Amino acid sequence: MRVSRRIFLGAVGVAPVLASSGRLGARCAVVDLGCVLPESLTGFKRQVGDLPYGDGDGDVVIVPAVRTLTEVGRDMIEGWLKRGATVLLEYVSGARVEQRDYFPYVEYVWPVRVKIREFAPVELTPGPGDEIIATFSGQPVGLRRRTGDGVLITLGSPLGPVFLAGDPDARRWLNELK
Repeated sequence: MRVSRRIFLGAVGVAPVLASSGRLGARCAVVDLGCVLPESLTGFKRQVGDLPYGDGDGDVVIVPAVRTLTEVGRDMIEGWLKRGATVLLEYVSGARVEQRDYFPYVEYVWPVRVKIREFAPVELTPGPGDEIIATFSGQPVGLRRRTGDGVLITLGSPLGPVFLAGDPDARRWLNELK
């Protein structure tokens, strides 16, 4: 199996943090598993440093702007979910949602109800067990699913770039993510 240098270094860089007691050492980690939007990676890295997470359960792993996941990436995500983490996966591949009326915001209903400026949303197809947590122009662009002891959140509209603009609603949404 071929693994790119970027994915390998991202996996190796986060491995020591994940190795300690089988749990994340930090409350929130940003992991590059093939990010195709550098502004998303930068936005999340800037944002997570000072979020006021408590000391309870529910560590968060953020995987920004992935077009495709390698087998290694899928295995890493499955491992985090089995350990009870919340994994936020920004998925940037697929059919773009056509905007019917001019309303350039994604409407989130979980974990808090907010409207956040859209950034090239793609439609997600909910499967059995998926909860729609965000829509754009009436189409699902955010899903949540319990998997093992963890929660997988898939976003079809990247949030990372919005943090670079200082959006308070995006910050509030991420802060409530547990």
